[in-house]
Amino acid sequence: MNKILGGDICKNRVVCWLLEERPSHLRNYWKSEIKHRSKDPVEDKMTFYFTKTGISHLLKLKPDAIVLEPTGVHYSWLLSHICQCEGIEVLWVGHAEATHYRKSHKLPDKNDLADALALAAYACDHWEKPDQFLQFEPGAIVQIRDLYLQMKSLTRVQSPLINRVRQQLCREFPEAAFKNSEPGKDGLSPLWAWLANIERKGVRRNFYYDRLYDKSVAPTYGIEISQFSQRYAGLLCQIHGWEHEAKQKLEELIHLSQFKEYNRTFDKFGIGLRPRALLLCHIYPLSKFESLGSFKKRLGMAGDELSSGDRKGWNAGSGSKMCRTELYLWILCAIAPTKSRPRGEIGEKLGAFYDKRQEQFKNEGEGNTFGKLIISQTAAYGCKLLFKELKKALQLKS
Repeated sequence: MNKILGGDICKNRVVCWLLEERPSHLRNYWKSEIKHRSKDPVEDKMTFYFTKTGISHLLKLKPDAIVLEPTGVHYSWLLSHICQCEGIEVLWVGHAEATHYRKSHKLPDKNDLADALALAAYACDHWEKPDQFLQFEPGAIVQIRDLYLQMKSLTRVQSPLINRVRQQLCREFPEAAFKNSEPGKDGLSPLWAWLANIERKGVRRNFYYDRLYDKSVAPTYGIEISQFSQRYAGLLCQIHGWEHEAKQKLEELIHLSQFKEYNRTFDKFGIGLRPRALLLCHIYPLSKFESLGSFKKRLGMAGDELSSGDRKGWNAGSGSKMCRTELYLWILCAIAPTKSRPRGEIGEKLGAFYDKRQEQFKNEGEGNTFGKLIISQTAAYGCKLLFKELKKALQLKS
């Protein structure tokens, strides 16, 4: 029999249970052995903190495998990485499977020690059944989240820079000051690249801004483009370059085989790269959600509609504020405009839901006033459809 270590990830530690053989009666075994364990994590001999000392004590157990749930992603990634480096096999059990197993053996609920025991015993029972374990790589989710946050940060710092350099161009190159210069395939904006005198790799040179500057009124009167403007433009190009690299890496990670069914479903909903990345970080793997309510709560869409007299609104509730914002923008950009809606049954359902709400409030003379409420309602409906479609897609896969 292999030495199997069940590990329940907590905030800054892992609660473990080591099995060297499968107990004949798990409930009786729990009652007997729990007397030798402490609920105080500092006192418990099989609770290990994520420190060099704590991990060294865990490794001294020399397990053949460690069994984890894909929760606490950053700590899960750290622990799985360490174990893989030490030659310890890492097995992943879905939250729903772990919960069902624990309940079926009448182990306590909301108990880290019981969860750790259940994971170890589950692995014993299914040791030679690889299809009973998740094919899960936490490193990908951690990287996706990091890249999403990096891109969000890069987007945030651009606006004040762009506004400032446009102010400069109002007197140095007024004809280009408010030109809308879309990024090319290298991620750089033609205007800022021209202003910073940056040679763009893989992009054929365009002389548009050279010709426009030759006709500009500013140089005619001896006004030159300042070094300040050039440096600001250079900084923007640098930021756009980082953003482009992050986007390429994000696309590569999101389209890993482990996310194949998720991506197929996201495509049906017309969900773009950034919201897709954030959603994956919060909902993968889907098996950790036992109900639609927990799924919507995780995404910040478990709120309630408020209606009292002339007052209507939406109580956002708990959950991820970032997810709620991304879902709001998804409805605003991909569902509200008729021409942008994804083709197919999902696009039709979301479009019909949105249009019905628009018509309802329009008839009440409140269409413009309650635009945000309509979008929030549609986003909540979209979450319901998304959960249903993801469950169907993943069940078909299995």
